Amino acid sequence: MIRFLLPVAALACSVASGVAQNYQAQYPYDPYNAAPAPQQYQEYQSSPSQPNYSYGGGGGGDYTKQSYGSGAISSGGGGRYAELLSWGHLEGHYAYNDFRGDDKLDGDSGFGVNLRVALMKIGFLHFGLDRILAEGPNAQDLSLTTATVGGGVFLPVTERFHIYGEVGFRYDWTGGDLDYIYEDDISLFLRPGVRFAVTENFELTASVLFSDTENFNEYVIEVSGYYALLDWLDVGGGVDFGDDYNTYRLGGRWRW
Repeated sequence: MIRFLLPVAALACSVASGVAQNYQAQYPYDPYNAAPAPQQYQEYQSSPSQPNYSYGGGGGGDYTKQSYGSGAISSGGGGRYAELLSWGHLEGHYAYNDFRGDDKLDGDSGFGVNLRVALMKIGFLHFGLDRILAEGPNAQDLSLTTATVGGGVFLPVTERFHIYGEVGFRYDWTGGDLDYIYEDDISLFLRPGVRFAVTENFELTASVLFSDTENFNEYVIEVSGYYALLDWLDVGGGVDFGDDYNTYRLGGRWRW
């Protein structure tokens, strides 16, 4: 029996030695001699198809950023939505006004310019100038020029949605043949509003203006939309629904 087991044991040792040598040749890994990692593990690390997650200061990807179209939106703020909802911009527009319920005046063209300057991260200053024209009977005309100076604060509820409030002064100056029907006036106004980035390139905004003026449009509901043609330039338009006349706007906005 022993004579039979000895050759079998010798054969088994020879096979095991051959298998070990073959495995060592394919996978030269020795944890005690700092040998290189097995080939399959190295290939797994360098494979471009494998996801790379980084949760700290090491190299690799950043899990806080995701790609949305042409811009990267960070979970900590910034990105394309913040650029679109910038509080530093210069806007200019063409305007057409339509007097409602007034047989004496017909609407005509005009323009408007508005400058907003961001202030201390949550505030802004607003300077505006609007001029509209109207025509009366017997070829009479009327021009209305409004200057606005105000300031406000805004609150980014989310990256895409802001609420804001503005308070300031409005000065109305009247010219033309019918200036007697619309006296010069200085008044206080209050404007709460919202801004919403529907997409990275399209914004909707709405506000309500309350004024203590003795003349036209003591309140105005303003609705506007802007589309980003470039990283710094938007085109847009809107409608102002007033208690005395409506204004239809079309223009552009330069952001910074």
